[in-house]
Amino acid sequence: MTKAAIEESSRVTSESDGGAMRFTTPQTTLASAVDRVLNVVPQKTTMPVLGHLLLEASGKQVQLTATDLDLTIRTQIDADVARKGTVTLPAKRFSEIVRQLDPSGDVEIDVHKASALITAGQANFRILGMGTDEFPQIPGLDFKEGVTIPGDALKKAIQKTVFCVSRDETRRALTGVLWEVSGSSMAMVGTDGHRLARICLPVEIDVEGDRDCIVPTKALQQVVRLSGDAGEKGILVKITEDHVIFRLENTTLFTRLIEGPFPKYQDVIPKENDKKIVARREALGDALRRVSLLSDNLTHQVRMSLRPDRVVLSARTQDIGEAQEEIEIQYGGEDMDIGFNAQYLGEVLRNIDREEVLLSLSTPLNAGLIEPLEQTEEENYLCLIMPLRLVD
Repeated sequence: MTKAAIEESSRVTSESDGGAMRFTTPQTTLASAVDRVLNVVPQKTTMPVLGHLLLEASGKQVQLTATDLDLTIRTQIDADVARKGTVTLPAKRFSEIVRQLDPSGDVEIDVHKASALITAGQANFRILGMGTDEFPQIPGLDFKEGVTIPGDALKKAIQKTVFCVSRDETRRALTGVLWEVSGSSMAMVGTDGHRLARICLPVEIDVEGDRDCIVPTKALQQVVRLSGDAGEKGILVKITEDHVIFRLENTTLFTRLIEGPFPKYQDVIPKENDKKIVARREALGDALRRVSLLSDNLTHQVRMSLRPDRVVLSARTQDIGEAQEEIEIQYGGEDMDIGFNAQYLGEVLRNIDREEVLLSLSTPLNAGLIEPLEQTEEENYLCLIMPLRLVD
């Protein structure tokens, strides 16, 4: 079908329904905006409209919105708007088209009701959307008051805790990260009941009183992905009783909070682990990864045999084989054998960005603590991991 034929089809549609929208913007601008919102679109849904992006054109800007009802993201771009209007377009198909267009040119989108003509150079596409009346109304995306948090601090806190979050939907509170905010610091805690990560950062935040909430993992992962857009201005955050909003430059993210209660994590952090082990993080992580190749596929158990100034890592799987590796450590306590899930321990080591780590243990049955050997009191990061009962 030629461009003229497509335009004629759209014109006839316009005459019958009266709806219209048209704007032009650079392909790179539009593609970047689509990428920012696309990850929120659910892959499977019983509401077809949630598989669409909402486009709203007015003034000199176009807003793109995606939602899965719990999480909503909206971004705006500059555009030459010839006719203001709204439309919802199938997210996956629309993004595929936009990505394939010539990045050196402009894209014109001419909408008549639910029919969108997309033109870039000699390329023409017409796709059918849905009425905007069916798209969910998300309140509270526009706000002026909130607290500003440095983007790098928020990104760091999320990355160092979110890997411990539970995937078990029956324990809803554990599927999010506990976020504690005060005027001079913030803390984040993630746990799945087998491991726990907590980080405290000294951040000056203009907030009245202390606040805490449980933020869904998916929302925090989107904040990390978009944190590069924060720049020096930081991320503007508004926390209410049932939702939190993040604003990063021209993008706003809204998420419903998870209802608690969150476990009293302070009660499970051991305070009397007297066996101290100092190890090079990279050496321990590499040895753990190699030995775990022959660990059990279900438990991923690796035995750590602590001896003066050395630890022997070993794993054995019946009918497959066994592996063993010894590395040097700083340790002057009594001999002890303890088992850990190699995947859990490996993730902890990967999220510590210091050369040496401190392991604090007590008995083979009690939780162990892992921390960077050197860190300031204000920037306090620790991970807890429950041991596995050794089976000879």
